[in-house]
Formats: sequence, C-alpha cells, structure tokens
Amino acid sequence: MTPITDRRPRRRLAALRDGLLGLALVAPLAALAQGPQSAAEWIEWANEARASHSFIGEFVYQHGGDIQSMKIWRAASPQTGIRERLISLSGDPREILRGDDSVTCILGNSESVVVDRRQLRRPLSARIPEDVERLRPHYELRLIGDDRVAGRPAVQVMLEPQDALRYGYSVWLDRATGLMTRAEVHGPDEGVLEQLMMLDIELLEHLEPALLEPTLASEGAGYRRLTNDLAGATATSRDEGLGAWSLETSPAGFNVRLDRLQKLPGRPHPVRHIMLSDGLATVSVYIEPDSQAEGLDGAMQMGAMNAYGRTADGYQAIVVGEVPALTVERVARSLVINTESSQPGQ
Repeated sequence: MTPITDRRPRRRLAALRDGLLGLALVAPLAALAQGPQSAAEWIEWANEARASHSFIGEFVYQHGGDIQSMKIWRAASPQTGIRERLISLSGDPREILRGDDSVTCILGNSESVVVDRRQLRRPLSARIPEDVERLRPHYELRLIGDDRVAGRPAVQVMLEPQDALRYGYSVWLDRATGLMTRAEVHGPDEGVLEQLMMLDIELLEHLEPALLEPTLASEGAGYRRLTNDLAGATATSRDEGLGAWSLETSPAGFNVRLDRLQKLPGRPHPVRHIMLSDGLATVSVYIEPDSQAEGLDGAMQMGAMNAYGRTADGYQAIVVGEVPALTVERVARSLVINTESSQPGQ
C-alpha cells in the first residue's frame, strides 16, 4: 500500500521561503526609498538638492545681536544657474540680488560699510560642503535625529570641529527634498553665533523671472547699490605689486582656493584677495596700500565673523572669516611680503 504523503508542510515551507526571498529583494529598495541613511549621505544629497529646487520662502536670520526676518525668491535651473532675490521684512528696507557670479545689495544710505560687507558675503544656506571627504579629520559628521522646520519633517546633522581653529555647524535638511531649512553656527563654548530658520517654504516647478527683479528704489531716491562682481575679478601674479604677498603657513586643513585682484564695492582701487578654505569654513585676506585702507589694526568681532588687521611696509592686510579669532590672527601673522619687488600703490 502506497503511503499517503501530506504535502501541506512542504507547501508552507515553500511559501515561507518565497516570502523571505521577496523580503530580501524588497528591503534594499525600501531602504533606498527612505532616503540617505548616514550623516555623510545626507550632506551629499543636500549639496545636490541646492541646485535642483526653486521656491519662495520666509525666514529669520540672527547674526550676533541682530535679528532680521526676510523673504526669498529662489530659482534653480541648469540654464541660468541659481538666482535669488531677498528683501527685508523687518528693520530698514534692503534688497539682495544673488547670481552665480555677483551679489548686489540695495540699501539705505544710513547703512555702514561693515554691514554692507556682511550682506555681500555668501549666504549661510550655501554652506553645505561640496566634498564630504575633505572635511575629515577636521570635522566629525553626526546624524542627530528627526525634527520639524516650517511645518515639514527634517533631519538634523552636526558637523563638529575637531580643533579650536573652526566653528561647529548644525544643519536641518528637509526630508522630502534635501534642502537646508535651518542652520546654526556654534562657537567654541557651543553657544549659537549665527542661525537661520525657514518659517514658510513654497516649492515651485518654475519661478517667473520678473519675481527676481529688484523692487526697491534706485540710487537718487535714498538708496544705493553695491555690487560684488566675482566674474569681473582678475587673476594676479605673486611677483608684482599687490601680488608680492604670500603665506608662510596656513592653519591646519585650510588651503588657498583663489588668489586675484578684485574690485570691492565702495573701493576706488582693486585689492588683492586671497581666499582659504577647509571645505566648509572660508577665510579671506584683503591687501591694499595703507593710504587707501580703512585703518583696521588688531582684532574685531561681529557675531560669528572675526577680523584682524595688520599694517606692514606701506600695506594693510585685513583677514576676515567666520572662524574663531585665533584663526584669522594666525593667518594675518603668517603673511609675508617681498619688499624688493613690491611698491605701495602699484
């Protein structure tokens, strides 16, 4: 007599096997759909997202004891790059127009030169590093966790400095887009020196070009325009005129990223501009004949920004950066000049 075989256990095992195989295939896809998994992956995605999304938003910006509320129109496209228009919603009326190669401020004549230069710096929102690997070993990247900004789910990432030469940064990245919606700059005592937070954001497929045009009155109506034209800057040689300066040493992790003559807003003559970067923080050195300079000697601080001025051999060098005072002073004191090939005013 042929034994009767119960096939139900075999069928259950086959079904269980197929189910486990299906889960094994689906799991990687599900993880991918959830977005980046590590702090480094989030930063890399945020860097890509910066050039991919257009929006209109309102945000609060705090720098030292100054708090401003602003509205931003931002267009990102492969054809025109990134263009922004920002207008103040509090305090004195001011407007900022940013493109890939220039920054223009429209502001009242009561504004000081120091404020003008601060407005012309790159925005906090642009400080997502392009090369994560370059940050190591000077920063440690840590994934802090989930949060909400402007009513939208976000993830907080910490970029923690590993020495006293740079600040720490916290950034909040939108879970759906990777856009940075909040950022903080932390000082050596972990206090917040500078911060930005979006209050409202409206994502758009397309932003009308007319929305990027200035709306404040032009010069002659109580306003003035200051433009920092990066495209108009010219390269210079180290062995002539303002190019005779060099750095004996740079702070650990900082490398020279550009070295050129540049026309600055409100300055009749070009200045030598040397910029150093560690991949996240930047330090700028401005050199001009002492007779044309503003006369800063020693240290100055405004919120997260530190400056150090030094005069030597008929020239003045001002070192500026959103780094600790120790860093700008170290850069200033490492500047040397070849006095045989340099003459003030050339």
